Amino acid sequence: MFSQTIRYVVFFLIGIANLFLVLGVLLIQAASVTGAESNYNIHVSWSSALRSVIWAPSWRELVLLLGILVLVIFTSFIFLRAPRSIGVSVLLLQAGIAFFFGGGLGLFFILREFETYHFSMDAEKLGEHWFIYEAVAAWALASAVLAFIRVFARKPVPNTQGH
Repeated sequence: MFSQTIRYVVFFLIGIANLFLVLGVLLIQAASVTGAESNYNIHVSWSSALRSVIWAPSWRELVLLLGILVLVIFTSFIFLRAPRSIGVSVLLLQAGIAFFFGGGLGLFFILREFETYHFSMDAEKLGEHWFIYEAVAAWALASAVLAFIRVFARKPVPNTQGH
């Protein structure tokens, strides 16, 4: 097993990336529920967007959240239990796939948010689904960092000498 510090760092990274993915799913559903995906004249705040999807959740939302849960469990298992070569390979594959399927675009949106918009939200941005790309970029970055940690993190060797 890894040291407690490494496990805390790993679960923190996975938790933050998970939080971004869950927020992305909730905001995609909010765009659909509020009508902001087709009408950019609707005034939408963060609280109204999130309130619109908290109750009653749809099947689409629940399936996406279940998929995120499966991804988190799979990633935790791969990092903690798989042999180093397999773990690093799978984590880098996850990062590559996530980057290919929107992570690069998400990185562009994150940089644009810092430069221009400073994280304000309106119906136009909610309808454009920029946030899901940012969530995928966060997952790609977290997977790459986990692979890097897995390369250098050593499991302690059990003491086989009897004293």
